[in-house]
Order: sequence, then C-alpha cells, then structure tokens
Amino acid sequence: MSPLVWLAVALSLSSTIVAGGDCPGAHRNITMEAACREACGTATAAAGEPMYQVCMHALGDDYRAGAVKEAYLFPYDAAWKAALSYELTAGWAQVVLMNGSLSGNEKAAYGLVAGGSYREAHAAMEKVTPRLPDLPPDCGLDLGVGDEYRTALRDVGACRDRLAKLPPSSLLPMVEKDYNLTLLAYLLGKLVGIK
Repeated sequence: MSPLVWLAVALSLSSTIVAGGDCPGAHRNITMEAACREACGTATAAAGEPMYQVCMHALGDDYRAGAVKEAYLFPYDAAWKAALSYELTAGWAQVVLMNGSLSGNEKAAYGLVAGGSYREAHAAMEKVTPRLPDLPPDCGLDLGVGDEYRTALRDVGACRDRLAKLPPSSLLPMVEKDYNLTLLAYLLGKLVGIK
C-alpha cells in the first residue's frame, strides 16, 4: 500500500465522530449538533420548547456549526453559563428587593433568588465545572458531581415553582432560563458519563 493510501486511512480514522452508545467517553470527538441531539433527545424546557433548541442556542455563541470538539467541553461550558446566569438573576432580584416595592410572598420568593436557594445552586455548579476536564476517556469514574447537578436543579426549580404561583414578574422568565441552562448542563453531563 502506498504511503498516500496509509495517510488517507489514518486521517479518516482520526477524524471519525463517535456517536451513540450509553457513554462512549468524555474525551470523544463530537460536533455541537450531535452533542445536543444525543443529550437532549425529546426533553422539553420549562417554557415548552425542545431542549435541543435550548442547547443549540446556549452553545451556538461559542462553537461553530459542524466543528468537532471533545465532548466534555459542552457540559463544561453549559455549567459555566448556568453559574454566570445565576449571578445575573440573583443580582436583579437583589435590586428589586432593595427598592422596597415587594412584600409578603413576593418578597420571600425574591429573597430565595437573591440569596438562599440561588447561592446553593451557584455553589453546586462551581463544584461541577472544575471537575469536568478531569473526566476519564471512558465512563468508569463519575467524579461525584451528579449530586451537585441535582442540587442546582432542585434549588433553581424551587424558585421557579414559587415564582410561578405569584403574579407575573420579570424575574420568572429569568429563573426559567436558569432552570433550562441547569437542565441542559445536567443532560450534557450525562452524555459524558455523569450519573
């Protein structure tokens, strides 16, 4: 076989995108579109739109369509985006609380977002992100961050549910977006073996 044929075979093998299977590994190469499709499947966001669209929108700013990346980068970026979004949402809730226009249940709900539950969700996501690059190339190790994802989902979800019972506010869509980002981070984490 000529050296040119060997080179062509080697290049085709090195650029293969692995897809499917239960967990082919955190460091496999995959496109953003394939990662979103595999991770999100038929899941639906809090606002009723397919999670695939949430995924493509959230990751589309950072990745070029069709570009092949290591799979762990997608949950890593989604977790960072969620943590940063928590800070913005909590800051907005704090501003509204400080203007003194809220009372009763509204004040309590905003207080959970400005502090309590959101602070715990943020702390959980901050434990996730530095661990994701340490994932092994297979699914043999979980790194123990699955509970952190679930904590963030629980805390942001509790805020969302509480706000949904109150009169409409500008904070509810922000919290729904945060919940969707948290769910996306978790689904992409499962793609690379997080349990």
